[in-house]
Amino acid sequence: MTKLAINGGEPIRTKAWPQWPQWGDEEKDQVLQVLESGEWGGFNDAVKEFETTFAARHSATYCYTATNGTQSLEAALRVVGVGHGDEVIVPPYTFIATANAPRLAGATPVFVDIDPATYNLDIKLVEAAITPKTKAIIPVHFAGLPADMDALVPLAEKHGLYIIEDAAHAHGSTWHGKPVGTIG
Repeated sequence: MTKLAINGGEPIRTKAWPQWPQWGDEEKDQVLQVLESGEWGGFNDAVKEFETTFAARHSATYCYTATNGTQSLEAALRVVGVGHGDEVIVPPYTFIATANAPRLAGATPVFVDIDPATYNLDIKLVEAAITPKTKAIIPVHFAGLPADMDALVPLAEKHGLYIIEDAAHAHGSTWHGKPVGTIG
């Protein structure tokens, strides 16, 4: 058995990882156009075009831009009535926005562990975490790999829960041909 690089073994990668995000002149020009327009509030043509294009690409009826994913998730929770005293099931292995959104809506995030094979919510553990206070589940489609929506949707329906999909890690991913973010 070889030693890990951290313990003095040979590293498997010697080049630095590429910087992210990457952009070119086209992206710079588009940002400059928006800056020079003076219309930064989300009501300019670039935002409207983005919303229309993004919705069409994901076979969604609507797309509404927001400042960030935290705000998007919080808004979705508030739209379905999640608030003070409610619980929302979330995975612990994700960006902090997934747990912050319920707090911002006044609810308590309840962490349910992930499936080590997929890094998504372990569906077998979700039902045991459901209480009378549970109002929603936020599955994260982690690193482009969709959560098991075939198991999660019937479970949520059985308990009368909302599913608010966190698809920030998975733009363009599909679950049985349906774009993630449009299933729950």
